[in-house]
Amino acid sequence: MNRRELLKKSAIASLGLAFSPALLLSLESCSKKRPTSDMPVYLDQEQFDSIWQIAELVLPKTDSPGADDARVTPFIDQLFGEFFEEEIKIKYTNGLKAFLENCKSQKGKSFLNLDEKGQIAYLEMVDSDEAKDSFFRSFKRIILWAYFTSEPGMKSMNYLPVPGRFNGCIEIDKNEKNLVGNR
Repeated sequence: MNRRELLKKSAIASLGLAFSPALLLSLESCSKKRPTSDMPVYLDQEQFDSIWQIAELVLPKTDSPGADDARVTPFIDQLFGEFFEEEIKIKYTNGLKAFLENCKSQKGKSFLNLDEKGQIAYLEMVDSDEAKDSFFRSFKRIILWAYFTSEPGMKSMNYLPVPGRFNGCIEIDKNEKNLVGNR
């Protein structure tokens, strides 16, 4: 073996070693379907994907943007990591864990492994819970707040920023979406 051949083979071997983790990661990511391309920063993967799925079922994309278009899940991930106080973070983390474990014990599958009809049925069952301060109801409020404070959520309501011109008497069309602000 001459020196040139040795350098060539060692370069190929080092490139193979350098790219093998990326190759394995890309092959692994092809094996399971992720609901979103966003990656969690503060939550773990199952929590992030579950929140994404819940938000998509609560606010699906119709003629107006959905929760994914408003980037609700990354916003909630940031809330968990940077803005929630520790006791609130623990409350919602424990509530989400209990929500997921309850689903697994009642349905026999994890929430993410249920089909869409099963997920909707489970959410309807949890939403009909008598307790006013149930985890799902309070978490649904966070999802709705995250959506309606986003730009796509505001545009879906015909949001007109204030301060603006005040028109005291305006005609409202019965077929018009909700009007926020003043025209």
